[in-house]
Amino acid sequence: MGSSRKRTAKNCALDKCPKRSKLHPSDATSPPLTVTVRGRTFEPTPVFDTFWRFAAERHAITEKRLKGLPAPWTADPILQVFPFCNTYRVLDRVSQFIITEVIENGSQDPTELVFRILLFNTFTSINTYETLRGAITPLTWSTYERADYERVLRRLYDDRVALYTGAFQKPAPSLGFVENFMNHLAFMEVLMKDLPAQCAKAEYIADVFEWLCTFKSMGDFTAYQLVLNLSYSRVLDFSDYDFVVVGLGSRRGLQRCFKGLIPRACEVDIIRWMQLTQSDHFSRLKLKFNGLGSKARPIMLCDIEHTLCEIDKYVRKLETPARRPFHSSGALPKMRLPKAWALPARKSLRIKCQEEAEVEYIEKFVVASIQSHRGADGEREFLVYWEGYSSDDASWEPEHPLADDAPNAIKEYWKRIRA
Repeated sequence: MGSSRKRTAKNCALDKCPKRSKLHPSDATSPPLTVTVRGRTFEPTPVFDTFWRFAAERHAITEKRLKGLPAPWTADPILQVFPFCNTYRVLDRVSQFIITEVIENGSQDPTELVFRILLFNTFTSINTYETLRGAITPLTWSTYERADYERVLRRLYDDRVALYTGAFQKPAPSLGFVENFMNHLAFMEVLMKDLPAQCAKAEYIADVFEWLCTFKSMGDFTAYQLVLNLSYSRVLDFSDYDFVVVGLGSRRGLQRCFKGLIPRACEVDIIRWMQLTQSDHFSRLKLKFNGLGSKARPIMLCDIEHTLCEIDKYVRKLETPARRPFHSSGALPKMRLPKAWALPARKSLRIKCQEEAEVEYIEKFVVASIQSHRGADGEREFLVYWEGYSSDDASWEPEHPLADDAPNAIKEYWKRIRA
């Protein structure tokens, strides 16, 4: 089941956005600036300024929480009610766990680092990783036996304990097992045969990403998340200015920020421009932005991409009534930044191809499942979840093109809801 048509984001109906947003006023006008990349000029929309307001406000919330200040940490009602990821990806709960418990807790041998990061990334579940670590000693590739890991995972599986986090959909490769977790375990073994060597010999960080994408079950989103997690350690010793992959959610966010259709070939260039000119935009909008840590680290490429996805969610939430208040998990622990960020090699820029995404192409998306349907403007739409992408990237798709591209998915959906 698949869809090979080009997916484009719908622009926000700006005049419908309620005045309750402190970051995106309904009477906002487009900023007086443009960006020219690859011979094409793009004009920002009012959402472009909302992006910078959101980035500053969301980071300010994190700073207040790190200081142990009580809620509310913001006057913006959208940010008070709905959960959003941090402006800096590294500050999200999962990233902090990877740094402190996966990377720094254990052998620093490169192969063992790759193994622990890959093991965690396979399930992206703190509970699953902690359960494995508590039951298997030592948790090392040099002593790895599939039967030990199967025993622990099967116990969780039989007890109906979620093995995977709900944040990411992870399509399992077909490697001869009935259960997804066994296919994933076998796939991890396949990757471990060459991934440590691929990391060690990579001239560019893009080399590792491209190698991962040669595997059928590793879509762009899944491969990029793994590369970012590996980059928190010294096994991928590259600058954060080197490489970025534009996901579905961030593509929608980018499209909201600029007028007209943005060709795929221009996306990375625009993100690079946003990263390089961020201080200008914070200054222009009179926003206080302290950066990250004692060295005031700026927003990096992965953070721009990450926050573009959040701004798409933010704008959508403007028209979504709050079902229940968002409650935080309490005071945040002390922030931990990767020790590998201090390595000298991180200061050298190594972009594999200056003409990134030179050829615009039609990207193929595979339908994982259809979960709902609705009527819209006299036409039926289906809520589609895409293989290799998070649930936040689910999108409403018109019935006609979907029926041509993924007819079996629609048949399975009707069969399921009518059963």
